[in-house]
Amino acid sequence: MPNRNTDANLDRSLNSNNPEHPGAGWPTSSLSDTLAEFVRELRFEMLPEEVIQHGILIARDTLGTMLAGATVPEIKNLVLLSGSIRGPGNATLMGHPHTCSPHFAALVNATGAVTLELDEGSQFAVNHPSVHIFPAALALAEDRNLSGKELLTAFVAGYEVAVRVGRATHLRWAVHPFGTHAILGAAAACARLLGLDVAQTARALEMAAGICITSSQTAANSGASVRNLVTGLTNHNGMLAPILIKAGFTGEPGAVNVVFGKILGDAFDEEMLGEDLGAEYYITRNYFKIHACSRWNHAPIEAMSNLMAKFSFQPQDIDDITVSTYDPATRLSWNDPVNGYAAKHSIPYNVAARLVRSSNDLEVYSDDVVSDPQVRAIAQKVSVIEDPELTAMLPDVRPARVAVKLLSGETFTETVERPIGGFDRPLSDEALAEKFRQLAGMILPQAAVSSLERLLNRLPDLEDVRMLSPLLQAALL
Repeated sequence: MPNRNTDANLDRSLNSNNPEHPGAGWPTSSLSDTLAEFVRELRFEMLPEEVIQHGILIARDTLGTMLAGATVPEIKNLVLLSGSIRGPGNATLMGHPHTCSPHFAALVNATGAVTLELDEGSQFAVNHPSVHIFPAALALAEDRNLSGKELLTAFVAGYEVAVRVGRATHLRWAVHPFGTHAILGAAAACARLLGLDVAQTARALEMAAGICITSSQTAANSGASVRNLVTGLTNHNGMLAPILIKAGFTGEPGAVNVVFGKILGDAFDEEMLGEDLGAEYYITRNYFKIHACSRWNHAPIEAMSNLMAKFSFQPQDIDDITVSTYDPATRLSWNDPVNGYAAKHSIPYNVAARLVRSSNDLEVYSDDVVSDPQVRAIAQKVSVIEDPELTAMLPDVRPARVAVKLLSGETFTETVERPIGGFDRPLSDEALAEKFRQLAGMILPQAAVSSLERLLNRLPDLEDVRMLSPLLQAALL
């Protein structure tokens, strides 16, 4: 168990404001300074009750995906093959009785969590902030035996940073959002948990921008699981960034603007960043998923579901289907996914699965369903096009319009502007709790799930987050 006094002494000896430290006096941008000041100065007592309670909901939801993700074959194999690279530490590998370094735990747990595509997200960030931040924050809090309040405050701070940098960034078409700007949220949360001051935190944010791991959009569309791994690497590198600053490494001053405005993105609007920090919390305006696929599929799925409820037609009656949606959802236009990962990023597949299987839960993304001739035949009849009027509704609304043309010539049309699970069409508390129970129950015994749920609901009261650890490790493997 780490000794807090020893850690504090080491922190002081590695203070980058010490004139003898290699990074002393290294310049930072005003943008990073603004974000860093918010991260460092935020206190739990400053958080509105709505933010606290919603942060708990997101933490619980993300933990559910982390636990369920531990059942994925490649995640289980990675743990078995990792050997000495796990490193010593007190961080939990979900569902495993042994602990490891927080870096490895963050990498593995985050990769597993995003694999199922049931993790929460933010339409304002155009990303999934929690899964890029919470695994790292939890692993570090476990390793340093920190409190629930410390964890939750750092998580909220990181979430707000991630959303604002995401809002300001317009990514290039070829770049998938995972592995990009959310790394600043991970670095912010970890810098706070590690006790960095404002200047160090600003440097850590610019360091994080310089070591982000990006993925291509076509990696997701083609079903390559490297797309999931970049989420784990974002957690790992986000935790590494503040440690590099303490060690004396220096990042590029203004790296946030350069990386997200010129390299990964083609525009960066700095005006969207700092003015409302601490006044408005985007963490309360997220969305939770019930469909196990990219959020860009959700409006088309629900439009098809509504059409099936209103009109009487069968798959064999279909001539063609046109899905009108917004950019960038049009990137998910591939008709012939090769596996379950690719299917999660195909609007044609998801519309077809809803029509043929009446479902978009985890089972729909199995190899058997993906190769179902009837599902594939319908998917081939689906066209995805952009409607500029729908694109103009972003980011507040994520709409889609589905037009089903029958062989008889009849055409039925349905528009969904606000898919279920968003802040503007929320799931009930019981629905979210049941989602957690189902996901956690994929690897934990029921008694552990119930106890874990009770502890998470009072997360700020935990003097040591390691009270969660034995429950997270109680797997039936």
